[in-house]
Amino acid sequence: MSASDNPGTEVFIRLATVLAGAVPFKEGNVNDTYRGQILSDDSSTHLAIIKDLDQRQLANELMAAALAKAAGLPIPQAYLAVGAPAVVAARKGPLQPDGSRLLFASADARTPPVAQLYIGTAPDAVRARLADWDGIGALYGFDAWIANIDRHERNLLFSGDREVWLIDHGHCFSGPQWKPTDLDPPRDYQNRLRDWLTPAMSDARRAAVAATAAALEGRISVLDPSHIGQLNQVIGFLDSGDFSALTTFLKARCQHVPRLAAKALNIAMAV
Repeated sequence: MSASDNPGTEVFIRLATVLAGAVPFKEGNVNDTYRGQILSDDSSTHLAIIKDLDQRQLANELMAAALAKAAGLPIPQAYLAVGAPAVVAARKGPLQPDGSRLLFASADARTPPVAQLYIGTAPDAVRARLADWDGIGALYGFDAWIANIDRHERNLLFSGDREVWLIDHGHCFSGPQWKPTDLDPPRDYQNRLRDWLTPAMSDARRAAVAATAAALEGRISVLDPSHIGQLNQVIGFLDSGDFSALTTFLKARCQHVPRLAAKALNIAMAV
């Protein structure tokens, strides 16, 4: 049996170096963000979105990206990138002895966020496109699982009419600066999809989406979050107590995903 036959047993987060020429940009992003080229550990170069994040948000991004990949959700290739001070004026990423900073980078899908599609487009039509996406149930289930409190319209990318990419997970696991005491497996954390996307669905569509969201439980319950975190650099940015609390939370939360996703879809489930 190969690693690919065992979800979560392959390394997803690659190592990279930020190359000269990265340009900062503001498109609703809170953290300092750059668009530029990176050199991956396999000696290939890629266009990337590069984010300067504090250590906790960096750990969140790495863990969420690795979990999404293991669960079979569409997420751009993610990197733990080194940015030299002469290349990127980073201020938050973990500082290295040579003065460089560790940054989160993801392959630039070169597609606009959902929010950008609203410009010159009827918002209801854009929401309807997204609500009709085949993977929307898995998205509701995934956000319920990782306690993502910030899935707003800019945290999804469209590529064509049906391909969607998940981005920006610094505010998952209950928030950008979570503590172990914040991690309560059955808790209903804020799910912003309920506010802006759920109202775009008919009753029948919400029921269908809830069913596919519930099906995600079977895929994630076989994953080992601790192993995934160790393989994908996360363990290097959390102390042992925090890492154990996070992985324990994720394992215990799987069984609550159907109920929590249904609630985000405004569907009451029998207890």
